[in-house]
Amino acid sequence: MIPIQLLRKVSIFQGLTDSQLERIAGLCTEETHRAGSLICDEGEPADRLYILREGKVALEMGVRLWPERRIRQMHVETLNPGQPFALSALTDSEVLTMSVRATGDCRFIVLKERDLRRLKGSDAAIGYQISEALVNVLAGRLKDTRLSLTEFLGQSQVAVEQTPEESTAIQRIQYGINFRWVAIAGVILITVVARLGFGISFPTLPILLVAIVIAIYNLALWRYSERLEAEVTADLIPKVRRYVWVQSAADLVATTAIIHFAGGVENPLYLYYVFHVILASIILPYRSAYRLATLAVALFTTLVGLEYFQIIPHVHLEGLVPPDLYLRTPYVLAVLFGFATTLFISTYLTTAISGELRKRQRETVALRDRLLLEAEELQEVNEELVKLDRLKTYFLAMASHDLKTPLAAVQSYLQVLLGGFVGELNPEHRRMLERCTIRIHELFDLINRFLDLAQIEKGRVVEEMEMICIREVLDSCVEEVKVLAAEKSQELKSDIPRELPSVYGSARHLDQVVTNLLSNGVKFTPEQGTIILCARETNNEIEVSVTDTGVGIAPEDLPRLFEQFFRGKGSASAQGTGLGLSIAKRIVEAHHGRIWAESPYADGQPGARFVFTLPKGQPAGIKVFSNSRTEGR
Repeated sequence: MIPIQLLRKVSIFQGLTDSQLERIAGLCTEETHRAGSLICDEGEPADRLYILREGKVALEMGVRLWPERRIRQMHVETLNPGQPFALSALTDSEVLTMSVRATGDCRFIVLKERDLRRLKGSDAAIGYQISEALVNVLAGRLKDTRLSLTEFLGQSQVAVEQTPEESTAIQRIQYGINFRWVAIAGVILITVVARLGFGISFPTLPILLVAIVIAIYNLALWRYSERLEAEVTADLIPKVRRYVWVQSAADLVATTAIIHFAGGVENPLYLYYVFHVILASIILPYRSAYRLATLAVALFTTLVGLEYFQIIPHVHLEGLVPPDLYLRTPYVLAVLFGFATTLFISTYLTTAISGELRKRQRETVALRDRLLLEAEELQEVNEELVKLDRLKTYFLAMASHDLKTPLAAVQSYLQVLLGGFVGELNPEHRRMLERCTIRIHELFDLINRFLDLAQIEKGRVVEEMEMICIREVLDSCVEEVKVLAAEKSQELKSDIPRELPSVYGSARHLDQVVTNLLSNGVKFTPEQGTIILCARETNNEIEVSVTDTGVGIAPEDLPRLFEQFFRGKGSASAQGTGLGLSIAKRIVEAHHGRIWAESPYADGQPGARFVFTLPKGQPAGIKVFSNSRTEGR
């Protein structure tokens, strides 16, 4: 029996009681496998749950990349002791989607699927715990599989994938085979139509025998092309080119035989040689293409010469041309000259065009490979940046939290000193302690901003969102800032309609945005100035603006105003920590809104105006958890 102490270390059994673990242990057996052995094969029934006790195993998945025919094994993940595999669900008719191979000598804890399912039915608590754990394992495996597949495909594209030249060559082979079947049918059809339809007399039996020979070697070529297509070797292109040259030469010989039995030089279909040469020249290199064209010219010239000198009998197409046409020297020479020039010019044009296309294809492949490698490097750099960003967020949160504790103690001691609890202070000492208090308050404000920044980056803003009354948020902000405005004899106005629609957002964070903008307006507006908070409804948004009559913002500072730690020169943005507007921007964007600044906001008007928008109602795709704030804050 498997010790329950061992089962307690297994991730899917964590949280179960000893009595529950004992029931599971009673169903377990042990297995051992040697290094390199196949434990589970992809496609087999998933009838067992394996838990690795000792050693390591590799999860593999079969992947077939087009146009390859063979299946290649992709490594997905290496499992360590305590991790389960081979059973992703507790339902019937499941098959394994991966293979598992031992990378060393291994020992396993094994549970049969039917026993585990019965246990699930008899004890709902055990069933729920194991099912939930298996779902989590499956989710993690799917993620690992996606990452492994992405990496595998990237490496395959760079290292093993057939080039466009190779793919085109293989496709041309299949096209040639299909074209040859059509040609066989065409030869038979033309022969029948010429004899029966037009009354042209020539021997049909030899032509039909040649067609049968073509069909036989075409079948053999098709079988060889199937084997050739499945190969992924470095010398694939040379093999394909030899194959194309051989089949093209065979076609030329067969065409010559058909032309001989169908009238020789009298038959206008001798121009069909051109089709064979053009199709082959698309794949073959220059020299091979010209050799093939030379072979075609040599075959046809030899045929015409042998018939002209009556070494072999000439087959006359009775009823189509004069009987002595093949003996007329000017005609024969003209046909041979036109035939040869046509073939060589066609070869030149085809090889020139296809050669340039192959060159462009190679350049494209080289560029793609370089981009794939660069993309891989960029992905690694991006992952590193994400890690650094998480570390930065973690550091900000931890450092800010750890700094607040000693600062709070210092602030308490200062309050004790200023309260006179340790004796009277002279004016100079009081002034110095009051300045210390102000600086500590500013430091607290900076730390709180760091904490806000960390919370925003963690997505806490979205977690707090619900349907709220934006008018109540704005009214509350005005009340908070009125005291600051009154201290500088400033006028703080608000123009907020009573019937503003609700928005989906975090009231606390929107309060922070508006308060920050109003406080900035008070800070950078001289005495007797004016700050105005406005809100209005547009088609799909609520637009909120804060306008002041202060010193304004320098034009060169506007593009960078919302960057972290940016502090402009010679304007309102020159003071502060440089975090307030950056935090405001992130909060607004978390609400699917926009924020911007204008300075000057109107011709002849001093100061600045900050505007942000919020979508009305509930944004599409976001679930509303509560609407309590629509009734009041």
